[in-house]
Amino acid sequence: MHNKPPTPASSILRAVRAPRGAILAASALACAALLSACGSSSSSSSSSTASTAAKTVNSSQVERSIEESVLSERHIHTTVVCPAAVPAIKGQTFECIATSHSTTNPPTESKTPFVVTVQNNSGYVTYVGK
Repeated sequence: MHNKPPTPASSILRAVRAPRGAILAASALACAALLSACGSSSSSSSSSTASTAAKTVNSSQVERSIEESVLSERHIHTTVVCPAAVPAIKGQTFECIATSHSTTNPPTESKTPFVVTVQNNSGYVTYVGK
């Protein structure tokens, strides 16, 4: 019998499977960032000012996205707090705080800051833990 050398496709497949955790983490972060892209606009009773009103980042959606990312990537339940009214200005950054509690005795509280960067004027954001 002849032993066949590995085909290029099988070696590529093995190379793709190797960083599976990194791919999963990047996918989760990308999904969370896309979900947090929902911006809201402030409105006014005057129609002339409503068209020029600045959009704000949907802070509650950013909080949920960070909580979901931490849970899916680190398997840690957190509560995230972000500033309430952040203008959706490209390049602007702000900080959210993720708080988690240990289950060991004595219980401890851990706070992790996340730097959130507004990517466009529609409220799309990305974030990274410090």
